[in-house]
Amino acid sequence: MDKEIISNITFNSNQDQAYAKPPLYRGELACGLFGISEDFIENYLSLDEKFAKNREATFYIRASGDSMLPRIENGDILVVDRSLPVRSGSIVAIFFNGTALCKQLIHESNQKILRSLNPKFKDIIIGEDDELALFGVVVGLARDFD
Repeated sequence: MDKEIISNITFNSNQDQAYAKPPLYRGELACGLFGISEDFIENYLSLDEKFAKNREATFYIRASGDSMLPRIENGDILVVDRSLPVRSGSIVAIFFNGTALCKQLIHESNQKILRSLNPKFKDIIIGEDDELALFGVVVGLARDFD
């Protein structure tokens, strides 16, 4: 993924914001539940509204690889918000030394560390000479079940 591609993503604030909202049903879905009807509708939910709190600062990007397993799988679509403050422990979309990455950013003592959630991968300690550009905080994901 090219840094320029991500950094040049633009958002049209004048875009029509009217989206159809699918219903959010009360309760939980148990295996074998049949007969869902309109009687059980709790509200209507837009996933855009849930995950894109700041529409102009939010973008989607597909994850690749297995370094963020078990939480983020290969092919997941990540929801990234560029307006949120980054805290230690945040999952971030970041450009690091020529590569776009998704990692957990950790602040320990005087170090900043990029950590994979998959223990098979070693921590990356960010040095003074490293090229670093933060794209935003990962706030959600979408996953296809085939």
